Amino acid sequence: MTMLLSEDVEKLIIVGKSGSINSELITYFNERDIINRLSRNSWKEKISEYTNDEIINIFKGLVLIEKELNWIGGSVAGAIWVYKEIQERNLDINYRIADFGLRNSDNPYVPFGHAYYGKRTIQDYFKYIDKVSKENYIKSKQYKKFLKRVTGRKERRKKAIAELRKISPETRKKIREELKIKYSSATIIEKLQIIANDTKYPPEYYPIEWILISDEEISKLPIDLKKKLYDKLSTKTKSHWKRFAQKLKEYDDK
Repeated sequence: MTMLLSEDVEKLIIVGKSGSINSELITYFNERDIINRLSRNSWKEKISEYTNDEIINIFKGLVLIEKELNWIGGSVAGAIWVYKEIQERNLDINYRIADFGLRNSDNPYVPFGHAYYGKRTIQDYFKYIDKVSKENYIKSKQYKKFLKRVTGRKERRKKAIAELRKISPETRKKIREELKIKYSSATIIEKLQIIANDTKYPPEYYPIEWILISDEEISKLPIDLKKKLYDKLSTKTKSHWKRFAQKLKEYDDK
């Protein structure tokens, strides 16, 4: 089992303190790349007795050595585990040490442990985090809104279908013919809004001709109307209604 040696740590402190790597240190660390893939516990146990200044220099040494020798480390690189110790000791309130890691490392996981591929400065990193936080907040709000909208959708659909079944086929046919005449001059959107706003009957109550529209016409409908219509056609649809529902589904989570 590979161990993190006191000699490894002492030489890292020298590199971190001086900010440079001489040929002797390069020769030494050429044979010690495995330390950059040790566990967090391995680092924590070994460096726990070192002073704050020494911990900071260990971090800087790892950052410089990893870059100089192209060590493999990724998300488990030693500098990440040492930086966590720095954070636990409250040594980087102004993020200057993190900034050193960003500016001097090619590893996108250094220093925080998660990948960041933007411009390598702490200011740019925080701009990125702020942007991601805002985007996640918006997505979360949209998802909550979506859940609220679809809650009880199947139950409402069942109720509406049950109401429709109370009407005989003959009466339904007569109603549809009357609706076609009554709304003959209405626009596509006006007809679909009538369907969407019906709180008693499902869309199948209305003339099928009202939904025999092209994909392009569907795409141009208001997004809220498309969602409302899909809510009413989300289960157990047939023939042209099924095709209409499948097309509306494309806009359900937008």
